[in-house]
Amino acid sequence: MPSTAAPRQQPQRRAAIVVRRVREAMLRLVHPAEARVSPDGRAVAVTATGPEGVELVLTPVPAGVRDGEAQAAPPVLLPPPRSATPVHRHSPRWLPDSRTLLHVAEPAGPTPALARLAALDTTTGAVRSVATAPGAVEELLVSDDGRQALLLCAEDGAERDGMNLGLPVRLGAAPAPERFAPGTGRRSLHLVDLANGTMCEAGPAGLTVWNVAWRGGTTAVATVSEDTLPAGYYGARFAALDLDARTARTLYEPEGQLGAPALAADGRLAAVCEGISIVAGRPVVIDPVTGRTEVVPGVEDATWLQFDGSAADDHPGSLWFAGWDGTGSRVGRAGRSLWSGAVTLSGAAFQPALSLSADRRIAATVLDAPGRPAEAVVARTGGPDAWNWLAVTTLNTSAGSPLAEVRTEETTWSASDGRAVDGLVLSSGAPTGPRPLAVLVHGGPAWLWSAGYAPGDVLGLAPALAAAGYLVLLPNPRGSSGRGLDHARAVVGDVGGADLDDVLSGVRHLVDAGLADPDRAAVLGHSYGGFLAALAAMRTDVFRAAVVVSAPTDWLSFTHTSNIGGGYDRTYRIGSGSTDDRAGLIARSPVFAQGGGGTPTLIVHGSADRVTPVGQAHELYRSLLRTGRAPVELYVYPDEGHEFTDGSHILDAAARVEEWLATHLGTGASTPALPHRTAVPEEASPEPIPGTASPVGPEGAAPRAPSGPTARGRSGSATPPPTAVPDGSEQ
Repeated sequence: MPSTAAPRQQPQRRAAIVVRRVREAMLRLVHPAEARVSPDGRAVAVTATGPEGVELVLTPVPAGVRDGEAQAAPPVLLPPPRSATPVHRHSPRWLPDSRTLLHVAEPAGPTPALARLAALDTTTGAVRSVATAPGAVEELLVSDDGRQALLLCAEDGAERDGMNLGLPVRLGAAPAPERFAPGTGRRSLHLVDLANGTMCEAGPAGLTVWNVAWRGGTTAVATVSEDTLPAGYYGARFAALDLDARTARTLYEPEGQLGAPALAADGRLAAVCEGISIVAGRPVVIDPVTGRTEVVPGVEDATWLQFDGSAADDHPGSLWFAGWDGTGSRVGRAGRSLWSGAVTLSGAAFQPALSLSADRRIAATVLDAPGRPAEAVVARTGGPDAWNWLAVTTLNTSAGSPLAEVRTEETTWSASDGRAVDGLVLSSGAPTGPRPLAVLVHGGPAWLWSAGYAPGDVLGLAPALAAAGYLVLLPNPRGSSGRGLDHARAVVGDVGGADLDDVLSGVRHLVDAGLADPDRAAVLGHSYGGFLAALAAMRTDVFRAAVVVSAPTDWLSFTHTSNIGGGYDRTYRIGSGSTDDRAGLIARSPVFAQGGGGTPTLIVHGSADRVTPVGQAHELYRSLLRTGRAPVELYVYPDEGHEFTDGSHILDAAARVEEWLATHLGTGASTPALPHRTAVPEEASPEPIPGTASPVGPEGAAPRAPSGPTARGRSGSATPPPTAVPDGSEQ
């Protein structure tokens, strides 16, 4: 992408320098996206995203963990594959031999090209090309016997949701003209024989598959819909698939949305999480033969499910789960919690997930926590050292990083109606009285701010502003995940109502505690969070500045132009949930909101976003311009989608936001408090990162540690995403 011109010249302030340096440090972070333990529990394969692309990292499980003691062991490096051209490798899946690693290999050139299904022999480093994928691989499953693979592929031009930048799938150069027609952009299943590479489409004919579970053979379960647009996901149903006949039989019609499907080894039971939008919800176990359903009691905010393994053990009580727990994560089985903590566990869907060894004695995942950059970790699942997470990669180091100065604390307050609301507060340096306040509202709304090292939503500004002297509030208002499905659904029919009050109550909470200066408060939000930020700016005088990023601002035009329009607004019953309810859609739209005296508003948007099309930004800009009540500016970044991925754009936008806050909060006239420093030194070039892992880098090149995020992004995420498509759609 072309670089964007820097903001207008001015003497550099320390706060501006700190914001830039923290965002630069965040761009250098390596993000392990998922960790897969081998069936024998002896090795872990990790997808790591860096500035050069997506790589596989292979690392052994320390012998002490396998033997029952969570102690480190000398590293044993596994050999990388060799090839003449750079390749991005992701979605690792072990075969039952614990030696062969199936994965997706994508050419790393500037022009999109078809991906290959490849098999890596982890003892020799040899790579075998198995088959060419017929589309963008969004899920890769391996049969229990290791003889077949099932690919969920999106064809060229398929629309993607906010979790995947709101950009279409491109398998080659963008067509000119681009064609839009009913039924185009499907997602379909393809069976692959791993011995000879033969491939066949496995249906279901005429339906789009959003996510799938399969253990081998001709039976699978999946969420399906007729609509090929991401809007169709919001009305998807759970179905049993006959892969030979290419048919689908409906098993379950949900009240909300479905994700994280699981299938028992013998196919006699299936399970799926029922939630809303980005699915974190209640596990539902279904008998595919009788249709009997059972909600697993005592489990909320589950995001990953897996039956115990053997047919004899597959019953509702054998279901493993992982999910959110407040601002942290938890793991459980049979409806009871086994472990919970104030950290973020994550997998390919950016939500809590595990990988288990064949005997279920070793678990692997990615752990991200305040003060602790994300790394792949392993733990035993039983015994005295159960769930004692041990890092098996050292892809990041916080030594000398400005991120190390940022403190994260949990906080809880009461909304006006008495509902308990939680969130995180970020700060740095010694307390010096009330500070300027920056309230950052996450997207979704069924997402959350979770405990992590460098929260990434809202342009990744939370740790940057905290390091620059702001008190940063990250609220989880009603509609968020982490407090149960009822809390997440509490926003349905009331978007921009009580959830906005939850945010404003958080401001009052910090002001009353003497921590925040009410005369220097700003609100910033991305996607749905940007919608709330825009409403706050239009309806209230609580904030002295607002920043609106990639937000829906006119629900009437949104429902007709967004690729999730007609699905998202129906799910949240914006207006009456009908696209014909023009009055109801208008009443909830920031472009028509009134009540405030005028809040200076900065609008930031990507030109290529199809989830919240750029027209949404122009509508808000022109609406504010016409009223003339307060300054407004709009910056549109070329080729960016729902999230920004170009590093120069991210730094440019961060600088403009910081300048906007400094100007309108009055923080630019004086030097904000800096953490434990009297000057901001020049930052040294990053040193090579030592580690216990051997990255699978560009083929033919020497192994190296990745050193930053790839060109991917997400809405509401605590970390940048990998290439795999998550289970839900997000606004």
